Amino acid sequence: MFRKWVLLAMLVGSGHTLLAQDTIQFRDDDQFTKLVYNNVREDMKGGGVKGFRQLWAESVNVLPSQKVSVKYTQAKEKKPMTPVALAKQLHEQVFVIWKFFRKTETNIEGISIAATAFPINEDGTMVTNQHVFEVLLKKTPEFYEMDSTLFLSDVNGNVFSIDKILSCDENADLALFTIKNVHAVKIHPLALGNDAPVGTPVYLLSHPEGFPYYFSSGQVARNAKYGEFGAYTERMDITADYAIGSSGGPIVNEFGALIGVVSSTHSIYGKQRQEMQMVVKQTIPVRSIYSIMTK
Repeated sequence: MFRKWVLLAMLVGSGHTLLAQDTIQFRDDDQFTKLVYNNVREDMKGGGVKGFRQLWAESVNVLPSQKVSVKYTQAKEKKPMTPVALAKQLHEQVFVIWKFFRKTETNIEGISIAATAFPINEDGTMVTNQHVFEVLLKKTPEFYEMDSTLFLSDVNGNVFSIDKILSCDENADLALFTIKNVHAVKIHPLALGNDAPVGTPVYLLSHPEGFPYYFSSGQVARNAKYGEFGAYTERMDITADYAIGSSGGPIVNEFGALIGVVSSTHSIYGKQRQEMQMVVKQTIPVRSIYSIMTK
């Protein structure tokens, strides 16, 4: 089973690159994975990537729901963008969170996609879900023999180590963190928008399991409060598709402004629970991001 979802680690030549804006290009996911693996191995050799245990030791005392001072840009009104233009823009703004597995007696070394993240400033302050970092925030985490680290990459295969978790909120399912940009790669942040009414068109780029950089669209289906989420009860239900691996993905409107973040799904079955009737996509409205930041 492990081999099924951990991609074989193979080296590629340094001449292979992927163009961020060439979204008509047919993606070679194996080439992309090999490029990322090669780059992260080089950074690990140089000591530029923090391991799981170091990240855990530095993150275990992060105060829940702590407001932090973060630079961000608030979106300004502009002309609507076409879905093609939005997809191109998001390809530059959306990052992959990967998990690195070390070689053991029973498993090969490799990497697999864990989640999605995006920056909100040029310095590399990132947003993802709190549940993505759950193992790093536990007082007594369960580490496995093959576990090595979490790290990020952009669409071009440039890799980034997680530097510091700034804040997290379990009820809002949000985490703010910084990355180490040792190669001085240009970061393209998302501008934060406002809450979206029902019917608003929404667009999403994320990494559902096995399908990195998957663009989907839909609309806001409803805005609702869910008592199960405690202090931050609001959720924005949408109809755009996403799945495991999409956690932390940005949801934007037709102007390219951030209006929400992927969080969870709720499956509805028929009376005999043998046939799934629909999946409700529960996302985090942008107001929850504003609530854990001070500018």
